[in-house]
Amino acid sequence: MKYLDYWSYLSLSLAKLFLFSLLTASAFDVSFLFINLATILMMTSWALLVKPQTRRWILFASLFLHSTLLISDVWYYRYFGNLLSAALLSDIGQMGDVGGGFLTLIQAPDFLLFTDLLVYAAVLFYMKRHPVTESKRLGRRLAVTGFLVGLLVFTVPTAVYYADTDNRQTPISNMREYYQLGFWGYHGLDAFRSIQDAFDLGDNLTERERDQIEAFATKPVEATADTNVIVVQLESFQTSVIGQTVNGQELTPHLNALRDEMLYFPNFYHQTHEGRTSDAEFTVNASLYPVKSGSVYTQYATNVFDALPAQLKRAGYDTAAMHAFDKEFWNRSNFYEQIGYNHFFHQDDYPSEPVIGMAVGDKEFLTTSVDHLDTLDEPFYSFMVALTSHTPYEIPDEEKRLDLSGYDDPLLQGYYHTVHYTDAAVGLMVERLKANGIWDDALVVFYGDHDSGLTMAGDEMAVKADADSTVDLFQLDRSVPLFVKPSGLEQGQTVEANGGQVDLAPTILDLLGMTPTYMLGSSLLDDDPNLTVFRNGSFRYEDLYFVPDLTESVGSGMCYSVETGDDLPLQACEPYIDEAVEQLRLSDTIIEKDALSNFQQNDKQAAPK
Repeated sequence: MKYLDYWSYLSLSLAKLFLFSLLTASAFDVSFLFINLATILMMTSWALLVKPQTRRWILFASLFLHSTLLISDVWYYRYFGNLLSAALLSDIGQMGDVGGGFLTLIQAPDFLLFTDLLVYAAVLFYMKRHPVTESKRLGRRLAVTGFLVGLLVFTVPTAVYYADTDNRQTPISNMREYYQLGFWGYHGLDAFRSIQDAFDLGDNLTERERDQIEAFATKPVEATADTNVIVVQLESFQTSVIGQTVNGQELTPHLNALRDEMLYFPNFYHQTHEGRTSDAEFTVNASLYPVKSGSVYTQYATNVFDALPAQLKRAGYDTAAMHAFDKEFWNRSNFYEQIGYNHFFHQDDYPSEPVIGMAVGDKEFLTTSVDHLDTLDEPFYSFMVALTSHTPYEIPDEEKRLDLSGYDDPLLQGYYHTVHYTDAAVGLMVERLKANGIWDDALVVFYGDHDSGLTMAGDEMAVKADADSTVDLFQLDRSVPLFVKPSGLEQGQTVEANGGQVDLAPTILDLLGMTPTYMLGSSLLDDDPNLTVFRNGSFRYEDLYFVPDLTESVGSGMCYSVETGDDLPLQACEPYIDEAVEQLRLSDTIIEKDALSNFQQNDKQAAPK
């Protein structure tokens, strides 16, 4: 058979994409098959013009590179529900310190993606034993025909899809582009955009974007506040552990008790994406959403944001960030300064022992951080990032205080042990704050940064929690605890209003009598329900939970009742779909185009002298 090597290459390439869909449980239908065939034809039909021996090595190398990128996408998708992007090159330096958690994503079947190389080698061996004469003229005809057919099959459905105005706007999800453009179409467009970003092309604001930013840039009320503010971010803390008992033992006894002293929000959600902990920090402080690929901390560290520390700084606060790890990790040293922190207490400012996981244990971190408060001028804003309960949840045997018999997953066991340890650290910190006379008059916040990574359907945590429906899994995965103690609060209370991390900075400013500016969130304590938006366009609004169908146009998806878990007509969620998408696009505009650098400069020029 003439050109058997090329036909085999096409078949194996498509087979690998189908295997990718099985490994990631992502969609694969007939239209997706043809869009991928089209892109492969456009990319490789030229190989039919070269000598057979050269062509075979080119195609073999292409299969190897394809498998390498696919298996990387599998591992990345398994954790983030997204595909790799060239934007992530700036985050490579972070992977070494969290590699233990990454290794848990690798599964033996993943390496089937390389078995095509053995099949293709067998094909080449067969062709060597059974040579066939190939006509250059036929090769040229096949190359041209293949390219034109690929171009036609790719262009027509793509043109139809982008004829819809909504689909032509900046996408909010990589996966929607993957389903519309295919594997190579997505990665090709991603590479093109990265080149654009490298040369600062397309960064000018459109008139519509400028109007949107002006519309939400409220004029701040600069109240003279003198309340000290302490915010503590708890690593990988889920709402599911609050109040949970295992074999008769409370996982978080100290946080459970704080529900009697603080405002507790059981319907609070993390809105992180690929940057995970850094996303939580950014969203909480800047009240903007994470970017769709990578982390704001590494990609946009020089951009202007009117974040919480900057706004409090203008109101006369001393501001400090505290994190007991390498100050350069996630580019914190530069980013903290950029968003308004006067001080950054890092690894060098904390005891070196005992190390639990990535850094000194949270007991030493939180109690030492309270000591650092004495060095700050009042009023102060202190932002503390705990770390012990970080994947892969390693903790010394002498610190394992729980009886976890009946639990089989070692990662889940480690997670519960580290959560229990960090809860005890919170208890020690609260005792220290009370002993130092800080607790009563301060505004104190504890919240979880993101889920544990152990919440997928079928995981032991989900099975033990009887979480199997879409809504159950959403609650398990996205819900993180939030505790807020306003100054002078006399008794704790449970606040049922739903909200997300984007709402925390406006809530803090609200409690201080200040109005936020250039922030997308809303106070959790006002009378209006909050729209809690997630990076893929899903959202919760009161009892509604919407999940977009990323294989279809914007607006498609499923609507659920949070209370009952039942399917609802899409019309129930439709009034809020566009608003959710617009919030994400506006946030992307502010971040990626450094929009606030222009607006804040104009504000300064307009200010009275």
